[in-house]
Amino acid sequence: MRPRDEHPLVQRWDGGVHRLPIQMRFRDTDMFGHVNNVVFGTWIEIARIAFMRGLEPPSGDLILARLEMDFVRQVTFGQRIEVETRVAGTGRTSVRLAQTVTADGEVASRIASVVVLYDYERMASRPIPDAYRAALAPYRTETGEP
Repeated sequence: MRPRDEHPLVQRWDGGVHRLPIQMRFRDTDMFGHVNNVVFGTWIEIARIAFMRGLEPPSGDLILARLEMDFVRQVTFGQRIEVETRVAGTGRTSVRLAQTVTADGEVASRIASVVVLYDYERMASRPIPDAYRAALAPYRTETGEP
């Protein structure tokens, strides 16, 4: 009999935080039974794209310019994973994000990243429109830290 999992994989936009549950896969683990650190990059990418494209108006094309990850605790197969995303700041063409990966409600990793709005026709960054800047504002952290 399969175990019942009551963990709904539904994103939430509340309290100035975007929360995205992640479905862990067996392949996310290594031979030691814990999630390999490179898998965190995939999880936060999924959450980053869901956040940036889920705003109104959506962001359009983005490229990742910087990524910094601090690992706080190991994660093992079967734990419930959620990625929280906040805005740490905005520049002329870039957005700094603060993300936290939690496993069973405990912090497993803190991530800082920078994404740049990009125009692939011109092959150059593009300014953040005022409407998009306003859409980001409710998710701005007070300290800029995850």
